Amino acid sequence: MTAALGGFSATPPARAWEPSAKLSQIASAYHTTSRGMFSCAVCTFLVQPHSCMVVNGDISPSGWCKLFDLAD
Repeated sequence: MTAALGGFSATPPARAWEPSAKLSQIASAYHTTSRGMFSCAVCTFLVQPHSCMVVNGDISPSGWCKLFDLAD
């Protein structure tokens, strides 16, 4: 049960990017090769060793997709 306190919920807010389901490699335009200096190895979504938070399937650290997000 979630209790409301002064208009605030006791549950933490959702993160800005929390997809309910991962995208396919086709939908994300995933490629197994990098795009210049941009690669999955430096993307914030890569989960070592071969996974991604937003794209399904086996992900190569030397790959790239249109959802690429460079860490700040």
